[in-house]
Amino acid sequence: MANTKITQVHNVNPEELTESISTAVEKILAPFRESFKLQKPTEWITRKQVGELLSISLVTVDDWTHRNLLTAYRISNKKRYKLSEVENALTKINN
Repeated sequence: MANTKITQVHNVNPEELTESISTAVEKILAPFRESFKLQKPTEWITRKQVGELLSISLVTVDDWTHRNLLTAYRISNKKRYKLSEVENALTKINN
């Protein structure tokens, strides 16, 4: 027969014990929750979508890519851009 241990808790009702355990587990898991947050997946857009988004021609999209103002990623023979990087390429002008 297996050796079993029994622990008795006195002067604590089941609700208090449950709450105490839940609080302790929450405190331990809180740092991990921050590091394992689900991240929004990368949204890829085409040259045409970049042109429409920025109201520029495809020639200008290619020119800006060539001048490293925009970063293109090649998937087979197609160019794709990260939407977040296109948005970050825009800079604020103070007049």
